[in-house]
Amino acid sequence: MKPDDRHGVNEKRDGGVQVNRREFLKYALVSSSCVMLGGPALPVSAEGVPLGDWSPVSFPKLLLHNLRLFDGVEDRLQDGVMVLIEGDRILGIEREGELSSYTDYMVVDLKGRTLLPGLIDNHVHITVPFMYDVNLDALRQMNEQIVLNFRNCIMGGVTTVRDVGGFPGKINKYRKLSDDNEIPGPRVVSSLSPIAARDGDTLGAPPQAPYFTNPIIKWILGGNYAERPTTIEEIETACEKMIGLGAQWLKTLHQDRMFNYAAVPLPNHSDGGYRTILEVGKKNGMKCALHAPFLNGFQKGVELGFHTFEHMPNDNIIPDELIDGFMNKDMAMMPTLMIYGDYFLTDELIDIVQTDGEKYLVPEAARQSLETLKGLDTEEREYSSKPYVIDVFPNVAANLMKLHDMGATIGAGSDIGGTRTGFFGRFTDELKHYAAAGIPNSRILHMATSINARILDMAGEIGAVKKGMQADLIAVAGDPIEDLNALDNMDLVLKGGVVVHSNVKE
Repeated sequence: MKPDDRHGVNEKRDGGVQVNRREFLKYALVSSSCVMLGGPALPVSAEGVPLGDWSPVSFPKLLLHNLRLFDGVEDRLQDGVMVLIEGDRILGIEREGELSSYTDYMVVDLKGRTLLPGLIDNHVHITVPFMYDVNLDALRQMNEQIVLNFRNCIMGGVTTVRDVGGFPGKINKYRKLSDDNEIPGPRVVSSLSPIAARDGDTLGAPPQAPYFTNPIIKWILGGNYAERPTTIEEIETACEKMIGLGAQWLKTLHQDRMFNYAAVPLPNHSDGGYRTILEVGKKNGMKCALHAPFLNGFQKGVELGFHTFEHMPNDNIIPDELIDGFMNKDMAMMPTLMIYGDYFLTDELIDIVQTDGEKYLVPEAARQSLETLKGLDTEEREYSSKPYVIDVFPNVAANLMKLHDMGATIGAGSDIGGTRTGFFGRFTDELKHYAAAGIPNSRILHMATSINARILDMAGEIGAVKKGMQADLIAVAGDPIEDLNALDNMDLVLKGGVVVHSNVKE
């Protein structure tokens, strides 16, 4: 089963109010003029902070009307309603009425656009700089790339992410800048560094993540991408270290070989090591995620009791009884189909980097990514990931639909940042893979909003348009229930009531 062409999936009054709308447009367009996806990269200081051209806008009270609402709860669009916002919260959803009575609101006419909850990507690596060969240019441009990742993420309508691997110092620094709206970016829930395996000098997954002991390098990078404990005691210490640094999840990995036909072996933790991670998580009231791209890892994760599974098993079809156990324990899957499907699109991705690379990548990241993409067809087949991933893609799609048809909980996670091709700003490409496999668009929208919020234990805060929820909202032209391509262009993005981006015009 080859994924469909991703561009073709599912083609199937009052004077006072007018003044308010003009004021909204004036400020919102200023705030978004330099951060629209596709615009020039943000100038940044040596610390990676934009210099004076990022101006988020908030209003004490905001009223959005003349819209169609997908609220993240129902499977249909609602007409004839307006959404009232006060500060960072949704004050209420009311029937469309006489606007002149809302004199203390900034009133915005969405001109029939569809309003949705902000999207949630439950598997990213937002501080990955797309530069795996560490050189002077990479070090100089690292912070700028991280800011670009944050910017492109939210400009694509993703207002919350769960980051499941990166440099703790960088994650903590830039998520605070994003929370304070000093840079454009999403809300970040993070595991910080995953608790990966090591056997002597042999590293487990992710094999591309080295383990640094040099304190200067660790200071520059903000820690290690992955912790590498080898004993039960070291595993417990690594978990407590991440929690002490501010982790909200714990993440570990089970992958015993590389993604190629050479089946290069990788070490994993013992069962006792995995139980230690789960016990530390339980003691601290935290969920635990398991990277498990093969069926044996999925089986082990179900047996041991992990909460989420990262990546759809690709080597075999999941047996019914294993899915039953998965469902009985209320576990959730993050499919990350894009990391598989991108191998069908290498020519297209090469063209993107060559013609529009500055939208997604700083110069050194673009150079390294282009080198990698061009090398995919020249590597020795046995050791190349491309032929293996293309061959196993039917298993990935079949497992997605089997979990869906049996009623399992499936969230939406892309692994953007986890590969050299998954540039931030492409979350909707992940969703289109679900549609191509056969999941209805309305269900996909729930996966990317309310279901993901429930997986994060944040269902009372984000993922739906309801009274009392965070005012994380996006508006698009068209009907995404009919055509997911409507999500490719964001006309309005709010995070916590703050106007992050607006393309709304009179």
